[in-house]
Amino acid sequence: MTYEEQYRKLLIDIIKNGDTRKDRTGVGTKALFNKQLNIQLLTKSKLGSNKITGENFPILSGKHMSQKIFDTEFEWFMRGETNIQRFKDNNVTIWDNWATPEGDLGPVYGYQLRNFNGQDIDQLKNLIDNINNDRHGRRHIISLWNPAMIEQMALPPCYLYFQFYVYQGKLNMFVVQRSGDMFLGVPYDVCLFTKIMLYVASETNTLPNKLDISIIDAHIYTNHFDAIGKYIEQTDYKDNCSFSYESGNLILNNYKPGPIIKAEVAV
Repeated sequence: MTYEEQYRKLLIDIIKNGDTRKDRTGVGTKALFNKQLNIQLLTKSKLGSNKITGENFPILSGKHMSQKIFDTEFEWFMRGETNIQRFKDNNVTIWDNWATPEGDLGPVYGYQLRNFNGQDIDQLKNLIDNINNDRHGRRHIISLWNPAMIEQMALPPCYLYFQFYVYQGKLNMFVVQRSGDMFLGVPYDVCLFTKIMLYVASETNTLPNKLDISIIDAHIYTNHFDAIGKYIEQTDYKDNCSFSYESGNLILNNYKPGPIIKAEVAV
């Protein structure tokens, strides 16, 4: 199945068969355990070229998605930032509900990526060096879950583990999410992971290939059911968005999104 077919099927499965659960926000969810999304990027670039092209960037077209949101989060994450000023500068509000009045979030995602535990451990740099020096290594890992600093974070990381596997010059990426808001969060997470994979591929002279994601608590908030119903009703969607990536710049060539479908964020 295509990515969007997998995603739509998973939404329906959770609504029909999900376990009704209480949650931290008080809104309530229906959830399933350890659900997967498996995405083939269909890239065709020549190794050694700074430009990567592909036929299948995983962005939903049954509802409108904003590239500005995941582009901004990509820059924020990769630069190790912990303040939401970059989001404010781009009129992106996804972190507003968790930040202090000064815009701080504590040692969240990017901090653990570029300065793990405050010990100057740059996991991104180490990952790229490791892949370049040992293609077949089994330790091409980034871990964002740091128990020593969880209490200092505005929100513990939902995506917390990346592992990379190189085979015949092709880069594959495996992601573990402890928790996935399937309607509002996961579609943007998938775009973010893909852009991270493209970046790592460009820095290691590999060809991005397959992205596999495991979501341990794949859930739908009860106040998202109506919005999901509107999304599922969309039948005229195109699940094949070609793309090019060069020097951090992602261009989506033929993205034709459906309507904007809003839902309330559970805080």
